[in-house]
Amino acid sequence: MKLYAKHGAGSLIVEIMLEELGLNCDIIYPTDDERKSPDFRAISPYGRIPVFITDDGKPVFESLAIVLMLLKHDSKHALAPAPDDPSYAQFLSWITYLATTLYSAILRFHYPDRYGEEDVVRTLALAEMRVVYDHVEALPSDYLVGGQATVADDYLFMLLTWDEHLEESFVGRPKLRAIYDSVDSRPAVQKVVSRQDD
Repeated sequence: MKLYAKHGAGSLIVEIMLEELGLNCDIIYPTDDERKSPDFRAISPYGRIPVFITDDGKPVFESLAIVLMLLKHDSKHALAPAPDDPSYAQFLSWITYLATTLYSAILRFHYPDRYGEEDVVRTLALAEMRVVYDHVEALPSDYLVGGQATVADDYLFMLLTWDEHLEESFVGRPKLRAIYDSVDSRPAVQKVVSRQDD
């Protein structure tokens, strides 16, 4: 197995999963120029990170796809409910919501020039991020999926690390902070995060 990654990018969630599952994987950090090359575009059409290469050489791109694929190695269902568990639908809903809505808003906040007038785009993106945070805060349980911590919480943690106004976002949202702190305190997560600072 091989993972093409980048510090501070969407590959963080994949690195966390690999660590939690105890999977051996070569992690490669290609340069920006390497990601623009025809060879890399052959495995990641838009040149994005992460890309995971399976044991049989098949590339899987997009962080959500890789997360869902890696769950086949989670035989004890420590990172997500079993597919026949009633809470699995909630898990799929939340991790997809984060990947398509919160991730998108954060990208617009950090790269407003891609979408329009900078101040307007960033203001709207931050407002959308905080709507998602409010949805998290309104949940009746301590985690995104009932009483079980899942990789959906890890995915939320990754996205929260990109929020430049995180302390402001935590104000009035104790559940959001608690999820962040719970994920951040795990040894596997700390090990991966420490590599991001190298």
